[in-house]
Parts: sequence; C-alpha cells; structure tokens
Amino acid sequence: MSNPNLIVTDTHSLEITSSLVSLYELEYDSATTLYFHPGLSTDVRITAIDGTTVTLNSSQDITTGTTLTFKGLDTDGGTVSETKTISGGNPVNNTIVVNSNSSLTVGMVVTGPGITDTDYSPIVYDGNTYYALPLQMTDLEINTEGAQNRPTITIGNVESIIRKSSVFQNANDGGTDGLESFSLDDLIGTRITQRQTLEKYLTIDPTTVSTKATVEFPKRIYIIDRIKQRTAEIVVFELANPFDLEGIKLPGRQVIGKYCPWVYQGQSLSTPVGGCSWKANSILTIDDADTQRSYYPFFTDLDEPIVWKYLIHDSSDPDTILSGKTHSGSAGTSYAAGALVALSDGSGGFTYWRSETSSNTTVPSETNNVWQQVRVYEPYVAGQTYSTHASDSKRNDYVISPVNNAGTKADTTFDILSTSRLYRVIITNSTVAPSDKSNYWKRGDVCGKLLNSCKVRYQFMTAGGNNSEAQYTLPKPDLDTKQSLPFGGFPGSRKI
Repeated sequence: MSNPNLIVTDTHSLEITSSLVSLYELEYDSATTLYFHPGLSTDVRITAIDGTTVTLNSSQDITTGTTLTFKGLDTDGGTVSETKTISGGNPVNNTIVVNSNSSLTVGMVVTGPGITDTDYSPIVYDGNTYYALPLQMTDLEINTEGAQNRPTITIGNVESIIRKSSVFQNANDGGTDGLESFSLDDLIGTRITQRQTLEKYLTIDPTTVSTKATVEFPKRIYIIDRIKQRTAEIVVFELANPFDLEGIKLPGRQVIGKYCPWVYQGQSLSTPVGGCSWKANSILTIDDADTQRSYYPFFTDLDEPIVWKYLIHDSSDPDTILSGKTHSGSAGTSYAAGALVALSDGSGGFTYWRSETSSNTTVPSETNNVWQQVRVYEPYVAGQTYSTHASDSKRNDYVISPVNNAGTKADTTFDILSTSRLYRVIITNSTVAPSDKSNYWKRGDVCGKLLNSCKVRYQFMTAGGNNSEAQYTLPKPDLDTKQSLPFGGFPGSRKI
C-alpha cells in the first residue's frame, strides 16, 4: 500500500533533510522487468538476510568484533535503530555475520567502524533491488491543455550494459550473460515507470503491518516511443505519455480489405494482444478417424508449407533424395495430388514442391499454379551448422527448436515440445540457439495476413505419415472447409 501523506508533509516543510531518490522500472517483456537508478547512492544498505548472514550492497572490510548500527523507518516514519556485533563474514561477497538478526530488515542503512560509502551501490525499495545505471530524464512536465510534453531519457551505453555480462545485468537475471542479442529497437513500445521518494523512506519496517508500506510521490508511467539520438556513448529515447491523445484518430481500429487485422498468435502469448487464437507452437489437434491427434502445420508468410526435410531426403545420407522424389526437370512423369518432389537448382542444391493436382505431368516452377513451393526444416542441434542461401533468403535453413532427443540434424526420433517454435536462420552459425529476439534467427512460421493464410492453418488436412509424430506432418492441397475460421479477422468468420 502507498502512504503519500508523510512525503507531502516533508515537501511542505521549510527544510527537507533527506535527498530525493528517483527509481526506474523498465518492463522489457511480460517476463522481465529491469530495475535501475541514476547512481550516487552512497549509503551502505542491507540487500538480503539469511539467518545471521547479512548481505550488503557493496564490499566491506570489517573486523570481527566491530559493533555496527542498522537504521530504518517504521510505517509512521519513525526511526528504527539496532546495534549488532560482527562475528565474521566474507567482504569479497559483500556478506557479514551478525550476533543476532532480530529487528533487521532489508534496506536498512549500515554505519560504523570500517563501513565505506560507495557510489553506484544498489538500492532496495518496495521489495525490489534497483541497480545503478548512468541516465538522465529531462523535460518532465504535465500539461492540462494542448499536446502532452514528451520527456527524454538519456542512458549511457545501454546496449553493452544489458546485452553483455555485466554487474547490472547479472544482478537482474541471476548471473547469466544478459538479454540474448539485445538491441535498442527492442525497447520501442516498452513501458518505463519513474518512482520518486526521499532517501529516508527507502526502508520501512514491515513488522507492524501485513503489507509493506511505501512512501512515494505518484508514479509517472511513459512509453518509449522512438530513438531520438544514438551514439557510441549514449542513447536518447523520446517518451510518450500513455494519455497523450495528440494525433489519435477514432475509431482506433482500421479495417483494411482482405487483410486480417489481428496479431498472429496474439491470444497464445502470455499477454494477449489480439484475436488470433492460433497457438504459439503451431499445434493443431484434430479428430483423425475418431482419434484426437496433434499436428504441427507450419507455413511461411507466402503460405508455403514448411515440412520435415526427411520426408524428401534420406536421413542416413542427408545429401541424397529419397527414391521416387527426384523430379527430372522434364515433363512426362505423373505425380499424384500431394506428392512431394525435389528439383535440382543446377548449383548442387534443390527446390522442393508439392503437386496440387492428380496426374500432374508438368515441371515445377513459381509460375506453374499446379505446383506449390515447399520449404523444409530440421531439428536444431547445438554444434550443427545452419546456413543461409547465397541468393534467396527464403531458402535459408529452417529449424524447429527446442526439441528433445536430437543428436544430429538428421535425427528421426526427436520430440517436439510445447515450447517448440519454427525459425529461419539469418546469419550462418553453429552456436547461437534460436529465439524470437536473436539477430541470427527469425520466426519461420509467419502469417501472410490473407484469408488463405488463415484457411491453410485452421482447415489443415494431413496427407499421411506417422500421425503420432509431428515431424511427419504434411498438409494436403485440399482444405477441410467444414472447419470455420475461429476469429473475426475476416467477414463471415466465427467471432470469439
């Protein structure tokens, strides 16, 4: 709960004896919030208590037997002060051992012989630890008339701080190497919150109330709207007020003919952002001969099926095409509807095609409408090389990740997981695991936003294979038109 009365009383007094502290919370995504402050926090404070072992926000060289003073505030703003004798500790790990932990709370200020104040120490407030990051926020004002002011926030070298292994990032993510392949563009549209309090209110003794009280000014919430300036040393973001209505047109939703307006897989995300209910892992459960079976139909943004490579290639010899699946490049051979073939590209590689009609004797090409181009995927295995194509990025390697029980790309027994996603490699590599925010990979399963994109997914029909294994899934050219489209992105589809 918040208690603004104390801080109002302080600011109306003739003298403020405690400095103003600004704290920032950046909601990077639905699962990650970064906490930071501009620095110059010189107080030594408690950041954690485990029995009689107390962790401080900075390294301290304290002699055993030293008596230290621990100060905080109760919920009424009164001072709480405790003295403890130091019986040991590990200054390198910022820990000390006290004779008793009674009445000690996280956030208390520590003073006494041997305590050395340090700049840019972490700050504990409202149950979170805020880490020092060089920044400055300017142009903070609120207008009741006209356009809302747009503040700016200047941060020093934020890409290196967040992406690389650093004190700041390690503190926030448990000691890993930062946010994988982080870029400044990832911050556009994210929410940043400024919280302000007086330094003396950084800790409140919670023992007298069931919920820890906070004493602070009203929060200021902004949206990072654009990158205003970027140099080797700093980045300047322009912020927008969530209530800034300047330039906003009503209605907010614009209907564009033949294009679905919903975010692809929007309802499958942890924070729903649209009406599309297609699952994030592309799993589809259908009634197959009175048996509920699960399939994983993948498609590019051009509605090209993405199928398991070893429906066409020999898994024991990945460079070899399975018998009967090599197209000669000449007309004459007849193929049934749904048949998969590989066509030599004349440079040692292949393009892949699905026959759309029965008794198909023609040659596959992009202009031949009785053939559908097909892409192929393999399981992602660390240490295996995944390559880009020299001239056509659509022919880059596709992978599914993560998977279980895959020792090589040609493994036939791997298991697709509920978290599996399909990706297309952007930069040839063998070490970077696919992810939605990676510079090395992009999502391979992408909605084309057209009615056909919706139909090929929700009206999918399997062409056979081992129905218990998703990697054997192959879509038929025909669609199950009895299945209605599950969202209102198009006229005539069933609304939810």
